[in-house]
Amino acid sequence: MDIAGYAAASAGLLQMRKLEVQNNNLANINTVGFKRQFVIAEREDFNDTFAKQLEQTDPFAKGDQARVSNVTETETRIDFSAGPIKATGAPLDVALKNPKDFFIINTPEGVRYTRAGNFTLSANGELVTQDGFQVQGDGGVILTQGAGVQIAADGSVAAGPVNFGRIQTVRFPDTAGLVPVGGARFQLQGGAAPAQIPAELEPQALEMSNVSAVTGMIDLITTNRAFDAYTKAAQTIDNLNQASITQYGKRQ
Repeated sequence: MDIAGYAAASAGLLQMRKLEVQNNNLANINTVGFKRQFVIAEREDFNDTFAKQLEQTDPFAKGDQARVSNVTETETRIDFSAGPIKATGAPLDVALKNPKDFFIINTPEGVRYTRAGNFTLSANGELVTQDGFQVQGDGGVILTQGAGVQIAADGSVAAGPVNFGRIQTVRFPDTAGLVPVGGARFQLQGGAAPAQIPAELEPQALEMSNVSAVTGMIDLITTNRAFDAYTKAAQTIDNLNQASITQYGKRQ
């Protein structure tokens, strides 16, 4: 692959990755507590490139790549800024006020963190997520009885004068260690463990996705056009190379 080919292919792959992330953002625009993702790019080290794998068979691979400044690697990051708060009037809906706070969810795969506070009750009265996973309370699982259960601003789960427990919330001073594991849930991979803090909630409300429909569509259109442009550039480069080879062959 020549110098122009490296540059066009690398830029095209970057735009393809952006398209994947931007499409996922827009698909989750109505997902409660969802956090927008974005792609950043940096110059790629030669040892991480496909050219490195060809080094033993293609003596020109390293030399070509070394002269290309646009070869990049991508990394997906998360925008943990707060989404808009939407009043719902539902007694088991709650929104976290601090953007670094999270609820704790117990799943078969282990502890997960989320900002989605659209909770419900299971058949036996446990406070659970919409898909049935237990919400962690200060004393463990929160088990309720009777009708009229509501969640207060301090996380207390009660029905009238009867208190069944309090929702446990944690705060991440640094969210860099959180990675998405589907929808609006995150898993801690590296980084400092969160600190347990008193719940600061807005009752009968939900934090919605922080994805902007307008900005998301503009980004998607821009990225799609860029991808098309790099694809056409790669095709043009290939056609020129083929033409050069043909012309060179005729002179022999």
